[in-house]
Amino acid sequence: MGRTNPICQLEPPAVAPNQDLRPGAQCSRPWPRAWTLVSLACCLWLLGGLALGCGKAKSRLPDLRQEAVKLNDEGYQYYRESRWRLARHKFNQSLNLNRLIDHRPGIAANLNNLGAIAQEEGNLAEAAAFYDEALTIQREIGNPSGLCEALNNLGTVYVGLGRWSEAENLFLEALGYARQLPPGPLLALTLTHQGDIARHNQDYVLALNLYREALKIDHAKKNRAGMAVRWARLGRTYLALADYISARRFFLIALAEFRRLQMTTGVIDALDGLTTLALAQDNRPEAELYGERLLEIYRVRGQTQDAKRLKEILTPGKPKKSIER
Repeated sequence: MGRTNPICQLEPPAVAPNQDLRPGAQCSRPWPRAWTLVSLACCLWLLGGLALGCGKAKSRLPDLRQEAVKLNDEGYQYYRESRWRLARHKFNQSLNLNRLIDHRPGIAANLNNLGAIAQEEGNLAEAAAFYDEALTIQREIGNPSGLCEALNNLGTVYVGLGRWSEAENLFLEALGYARQLPPGPLLALTLTHQGDIARHNQDYVLALNLYREALKIDHAKKNRAGMAVRWARLGRTYLALADYISARRFFLIALAEFRRLQMTTGVIDALDGLTTLALAQDNRPEAELYGERLLEIYRVRGQTQDAKRLKEILTPGKPKKSIER
């Protein structure tokens, strides 16, 4: 799923083959879980090519790696369906195979995906442990993209734990690695997280500039998933500035794109933003309309704590706030 999705999906949540995120990517969940799930294509790249043997002399090592990739990819499919238990089982099976052959990039990818599931379920301490171990391995490998992804993923967990200063340091380090790479999803993701820090510090001008810089990269790469993530962030920033017209416009276009791409984590983020916006405008009917749709998603995904939080917000007289994303 880090949210880059934690395997190779950089954008929400997301956790899908790509890109962001998710988780993941993508994703990312102080933000649309854009945690970066490592998908089959990404793993194949990490393996450096599987067809190393030939004929009857074919090595068993590539076979084990290939099976690990297959299991990881199956886990990704379950992740997309929010079937956490099955996804975790597949990722653990893949992890065991990678540990047997000491395949370091594969181990890091599996740990990243397990962290994404834990983060989706709200088990932030467990997610931090997985991401921290993945980061340790990435430091050993020394690949800038792997380091950037791991640092971003761990940073999102620290944000969820309220450890903002530590998260900021991780995002700054990630930015250094992202700048070593050609402009693309990883740089856009890292700039977005920098914007989240600025928004938390109520430096809305800086936040807008960082989100727009990331959006330019998305446009250049024709990255629709990334664009949707940035639109949702712009919506939250305009909401904080009480520019409700702009906030609504960005939330709606983000929601439409997330729905088209079938990115559940992004849909959640956009619906949460629209619900919060409606409450800020004392538009209870619209808040209930979007809120009920969000509750249905939480019910299907088994996110009981998020559902409880939302019901409290929708109760008359309760504070008009949302999870900071």
